[in-house]
Amino acid sequence: MEKKQQVDYIIVGQGLAGTLLSHFLLLENQRVVVLDYPHEGRTSNIAAGLVNPVTGRRIAKSWRFEELSAFAKETYQSLEGQLGVQLWHDRRIVRALHNTFEENEWMRRSGYPEFQSYMNDEPEMAEFAGKVKEPHAWGELTGCAQVALPLLVESWRKLLEREGLFFTENIDYQKLRFENGQVVYNNWSAQKLIFCVGAKAVENPFFNHLPFLATKGELLIVRIPGLQAGRILKHKLFLVPLGEDLYWAGSTSRFEFEGPNPTSLGRETLLAELEKTLAVPFEVVSHLAGIRPTVADLRPFLGLHPQYPALAIFNGLGTKGALLGPFFAKQMTNFLLRKGELEAEVDIKRFEQTVRSGHFFTKDKTG
Repeated sequence: MEKKQQVDYIIVGQGLAGTLLSHFLLLENQRVVVLDYPHEGRTSNIAAGLVNPVTGRRIAKSWRFEELSAFAKETYQSLEGQLGVQLWHDRRIVRALHNTFEENEWMRRSGYPEFQSYMNDEPEMAEFAGKVKEPHAWGELTGCAQVALPLLVESWRKLLEREGLFFTENIDYQKLRFENGQVVYNNWSAQKLIFCVGAKAVENPFFNHLPFLATKGELLIVRIPGLQAGRILKHKLFLVPLGEDLYWAGSTSRFEFEGPNPTSLGRETLLAELEKTLAVPFEVVSHLAGIRPTVADLRPFLGLHPQYPALAIFNGLGTKGALLGPFFAKQMTNFLLRKGELEAEVDIKRFEQTVRSGHFFTKDKTG
């Protein structure tokens, strides 16, 4: 019988979740291997990476923003030193208020103590004059950031490859075995195997009964030579500066879709929103699409499988992954190393009724 290579953790998936989790486990001197396969529709490869204190049409405060953003900045800047790339960019967001209701809601929220330090009612808009179509009014958000998530994932993969820790592998669930409290896959044996597979979680026979909802987003990379914006613009869509006159423009959001590829409908929708936003010419450089795992209660999924505790999941970071990812990757690391517990709001045990009903369990694969 072929001898198995003993490691501490096998991580399946090297998007944002898998990148951050492997980072923190390696800091703890754990033996880690990362398995990944370049599936179409990966959002970490195209995400804008926004860290935003106030979001949405209801102008709501981001959950635990001060705590999470401080930890995120510290983590990304630590990774910058390790990888030799810049990941964290402090930004401001100028936000179009399209009618009296939105303006009144902005003014109301900005009067709350927990909002005041982030909201500016009278932003300086000279840099956008004549370049962006004027809305009803403007507001500005401070304390924001833009994280270069595609650069992070690519740079981390190269580091793992150099260290011999990365393997291109499309996970075959039928090959998983459980022996003496360990999980065995191919020629590896580990304490735990952690799934960080993004929207592919809906295909995972061990965790696909968690309330995931795959959501497809499409975006454009556009060149706008006349804009020269240093701030992020939220008008009919987001325009995020990428440098060299390039901007991330998006995104759409659809719960019903046929596949991961960009669509003509998505392109037409984005072009229409750009026409309503810009007063200067633009050029489409590329059209991209991705599928993200949306969670029913908008909180990540962390925890162990109730029947096979050698299997774990760290997933569901969603649209706020740049903000949530570092803090909960560290919490998951502490949990795996028995240095801390998972918070109830992110532990998959919060869906215990589903677990008790038996729908959470898979067929026996112990072989």
